[in-house]
Amino acid sequence: MANGARRAAGDILDAAMPFLRRYGRALTGHQMSGDTLAAKARRVTQPDLSALSAIDIRLQLFANLNSAWNALLGRSFSQTAAWRQIGALTPGSRETLLLRAIEEFSFEQIARILGVSLQLVPELFETALQEMPYHTGSRVLIIEDDPMMAMDMSSCLGDMGCTVTGVARTASEAVLFAASSTPDLIITALTLADKSCGLEAARRISAQHARVSSVFVTPYPEKLLTGTKEEPVFIIAKPYLDDQVRSAVSQAFILSSR
Repeated sequence: MANGARRAAGDILDAAMPFLRRYGRALTGHQMSGDTLAAKARRVTQPDLSALSAIDIRLQLFANLNSAWNALLGRSFSQTAAWRQIGALTPGSRETLLLRAIEEFSFEQIARILGVSLQLVPELFETALQEMPYHTGSRVLIIEDDPMMAMDMSSCLGDMGCTVTGVARTASEAVLFAASSTPDLIITALTLADKSCGLEAARRISAQHARVSSVFVTPYPEKLLTGTKEEPVFIIAKPYLDDQVRSAVSQAFILSSR
């Protein structure tokens, strides 16, 4: 491969890595485990990529991560409630949900990533939506300084059966809300009304309530997917679709099960 083509392929791989990490983290429910899967997928991706388009390279990366994930599942490495729930799901449905709703691949692209027929993928997606649990009574704290976005998020969570315990506009407000009504999950923007940070709010709340889960919403998800420091597991982009919210929230609840 000529040096120029090699550099171009490397640039494509680098650009895909943040979103490969997001997929790995969502599958495993853990930053380090997800990032390890992403790094492994990159290592085993064919070095001679000169004949492939950018999307073909990206699909190969996700397919390699999915293979590593299936190998991990096959070892039955955990007996927690979360993994029992995952094991009870239709094989391939959860992966299809994340690839479609969060990573926004087409059904044809998902078929290539999973190595299944195109006809099966819509069925897997519909099955995943049907298997998504209804979260009756689950308490969610929204941290968002845009009233319209907070209202839209509240409506989406209500449709899932969740109870919104409060809407905070700053990190300090969020900590106060969490102290008075312990949430099961927080869903937070990154930049808040007084220039405080949703990451800081999540850390402070997690320090007080160890079992709370978090979903982050940001226009620039790649900034939270560098793999160089402590970062969130569940991240969706603004503007978001309801399916993205439902998918991320449901996965956060499943993977926080004990």
